[in-house]
Amino acid sequence: MELLDLSYQDVVLQSRRLAARHSNESMRIGKSTLGNIISGSIRQPSGAKLDSLRMILRLSRADIDKALGLQPDRRLAEQLEMRSPRTHEVALDEVTQQRLVTVPILRADADLNETQIFDALVQDWASIEVEYLSQFYGPHLVYVIIGEHDSYSSPVAPPGTRVLVNTFLTNIDPKENLSYHERALFYVLTPRGFTCSYLEKSASGNIVLVPHPLSGHIREEFSFSEVKIIGQVVGLLFPQSTDYAHYTD
Repeated sequence: MELLDLSYQDVVLQSRRLAARHSNESMRIGKSTLGNIISGSIRQPSGAKLDSLRMILRLSRADIDKALGLQPDRRLAEQLEMRSPRTHEVALDEVTQQRLVTVPILRADADLNETQIFDALVQDWASIEVEYLSQFYGPHLVYVIIGEHDSYSSPVAPPGTRVLVNTFLTNIDPKENLSYHERALFYVLTPRGFTCSYLEKSASGNIVLVPHPLSGHIREEFSFSEVKIIGQVVGLLFPQSTDYAHYTD
């Protein structure tokens, strides 16, 4: 408030405008309520009032969470620790927010057409927020955790594996003599829910879900109307739990 030169009354008036604009009376913040929030007497204000403060004070949700004593930078790690019996998607904002990656800045004369030692091409390294990098890829990448009871694609992608799915890749290639480490793995919605599976087309034109031979499951055939291909798995991050050590050795 001091940096923006806003008084208590300024915040109150702005919150009234927001409440009227959104037809949500809960977004109004009174002077006494604002004082209690600042002093810490109200530890968990309503979501509507927090949204008002975020917009009025030009703050991010992460800034608001930190002010309340939460740890937004730990959300993804804690979410991944929560086990689920079913395969499910992780929200993109949870994956990208509050995370930094180190990327190389190449020399101006770097030539990537020749095989060479990569370090010799790097001028410097920079830490960049994943949230900014994700804008280059758009919403076609989906982050999925394979459920604790979903062993359909084991041992290539055992339960607990985090997978990156490209929703642009949904075509089933003709069957070839490839190993199961080379075949395309797909994230699909079946009548029983989401799972990751290898796919084939039957002679009748149906979709065949092909489990890994070591998974203990059998092939299943569905009509195209019963199965939705969300996308192809393009990345795998295996669980580090000792429960799955026999999968990752």
